[in-house]
Amino acid sequence: MQASSKIQLISKKSVQPLTKKHKELIDKLELMLEKGIPNHTMSQLAAKLRVSLRTLYEIAPSKDHLIRMTVNRILMRLGKEALEIVADIKSPIEKLKKYLQHVNQAVGPKFKVYLQNLGNNNKSKEMIDYHEDYITAYTKELLDTAIIQKEIKDIDTQAFALLLGGIGRDFAKDSNIKKLISSPEQSANSITEIILNGIKLDKDYD
Repeated sequence: MQASSKIQLISKKSVQPLTKKHKELIDKLELMLEKGIPNHTMSQLAAKLRVSLRTLYEIAPSKDHLIRMTVNRILMRLGKEALEIVADIKSPIEKLKKYLQHVNQAVGPKFKVYLQNLGNNNKSKEMIDYHEDYITAYTKELLDTAIIQKEIKDIDTQAFALLLGGIGRDFAKDSNIKKLISSPEQSANSITEIILNGIKLDKDYD
């Protein structure tokens, strides 16, 4: 991911090198995750992937680690795609709008299945928190730039970044989904657009 220098990335020391064979297996595992595999054992995963159990353990020491690594890879790719999409946009506020629209896919139905495979444990939560923190930090940076360029009002950018960075995740909670008319992704995009339009300065405002 091409990240801003202001945003701290996961240490490279924490990422184990993967061979071409390993990466091909993770690609296959991604397809399996789309249908959900929360109750599969490592042996069952190996059988479905048509590889030895030893090969899976070369990639990760446990099923939780393997799934977490795969979902993290999916989320990293989503973030990279978002950065590439907005790379040539000059306006920081328009860049932010497009960026958030893309990363809000992470609360869409496809990603909901991915995340359900993770289970409820601290390491999975830390991984998801990392991605949300990245979005929040990048959002703050673009809001700060938008103030400097007089695109938006002089707001508390940290507060707005926390709000915008966490909207999708809040909407995606099971207790909230039932209350929404639209999907979490659509709702997040709608609220994001309203917020960004509300803090814009008029073009003739100096």
